[in-house]
Amino acid sequence: MSSAINVLLTVLAIVGWIGVGAFVWFFFEYVLHRFAFHNLEGFGIGSREHLNHHVHATWRFDPVITLAWLGVVLTGIGWSVAATWVLGSANVWVLGVGWIGGYFFYEYHHAQSHRRGPRNDWEAWLRKHHFHHHFGHPLANQNVTIPLWDIVFGTMERPERVRVPRRLAMTWLLDDDGEVRAEYRDDYELVGRTGLDERQAGIDRARAFANLVPTP
Repeated sequence: MSSAINVLLTVLAIVGWIGVGAFVWFFFEYVLHRFAFHNLEGFGIGSREHLNHHVHATWRFDPVITLAWLGVVLTGIGWSVAATWVLGSANVWVLGVGWIGGYFFYEYHHAQSHRRGPRNDWEAWLRKHHFHHHFGHPLANQNVTIPLWDIVFGTMERPERVRVPRRLAMTWLLDDDGEVRAEYRDDYELVGRTGLDERQAGIDRARAFANLVPTP
């Protein structure tokens, strides 16, 4: 009986430390997104790459992102080593697993929000929440998957509808006629024109790097 209880306590401790690691990641996600990526307005590779993402409002694989993946994994290993050394527990090393898992949970769902439509209510919320960040207020809704720190720091906004510039519209949002699909019309509307010339591309870039919403 006591051995079963010990196993249960060990499992609970491991799950708990994984949760702590993920919790720490979501806090760092907020801090990085808000202060390192947006507030630096293009200074440094992280801010520059992120604001370029805002220019086009799409997601595609870029080899540069592997640097982020490597950094997250190495940081997770560092968290594990430091936590084990400080706390002296045999189970606390999984804190780094939670950190890494939290990051890839965010990375996957962020990418999918740009690439395909929602499959459940949470994914529908995530897309509306995130695309308001892109098209409504770039300094709001900094957390992508878990809004905890937006709520804590007062940057959470809940738009009634998201106004999406036609030239930046997600492919999953549109029907065969280039209009918003019927199932998304309560949450999204298209504004502006579809064409993108050199002048408009320059305006989009300048506004993204100044943390301003794209013009219609």
